Amino acid sequence: MPNANEEIKITILIITLLVLFFVLAFLLLINLFRKKNQLYKQEKAIIQANFNQTLLQSQLEIQEQTFNSISQEIHDNVGQILSLAKVQLNIIGEGQTVNQELLTEAKENISKALTDLRDVAKGLSSDRIRVLGLDESIQQEVTRINRAGILSIQFETDGQVRVIEPQKQLILYRVIQECIQNIIKHANANAVVVDFNYREHCLRIMVSDNGKGFNFQEEQLQHHGLGLMNLYKRMELIGGHVKIESEPDKGTKVHIKLPYV
Repeated sequence: MPNANEEIKITILIITLLVLFFVLAFLLLINLFRKKNQLYKQEKAIIQANFNQTLLQSQLEIQEQTFNSISQEIHDNVGQILSLAKVQLNIIGEGQTVNQELLTEAKENISKALTDLRDVAKGLSSDRIRVLGLDESIQQEVTRINRAGILSIQFETDGQVRVIEPQKQLILYRVIQECIQNIIKHANANAVVVDFNYREHCLRIMVSDNGKGFNFQEEQLQHHGLGLMNLYKRMELIGGHVKIESEPDKGTKVHIKLPYV
């Protein structure tokens, strides 16, 4: 009997220890899960904060670029047209009789200036990209640059246009705008092609120029490399990818890929 009692006690002790072990293991797993969940939430919050910051920065940069472009366009285009109309009206006012041909030209110039001002006003809308969509917004930017005579840009699209989230559209628009501005500032190019290819699962974009090109590896180590890294960071934030191809005297191609989901 004593041996049997000892065996029972040992069995109970073993069972108790096993129960305690599993309880402790369960509690440790719960604690580990909570920590991982908390870490996941923190990382998610950081990613969201970075996304919001990039979104806001893109909005501000687009607005700044828009205002700069509009002020330049008013000065170079609308201002010159109105100045010409003023000269024409002054000549008419100094004459003994009304020069109908000159008056007609002055009216046409004033009408053209008003039309250009209306086009400029459309670009002031902060919701322009959301309302017009990415393709039309890019087309307007291309038209503006072509009209200014800065360089010749060709915009091409292929495939069925797909729905892209408004926030992603805004950041993508800013990326393309930044590519074009880099070409204007650094490439010494006179021709650019912006190509949109809507594929089944993703949008592929290529921005190519016939400029002087550059050594990509060396450029990354210099000041302008910071601008290139900015493109990578923006696209990474919205789940996209950027690949840059360039050689001296052979132009540059920027390949952009953005999955729809």
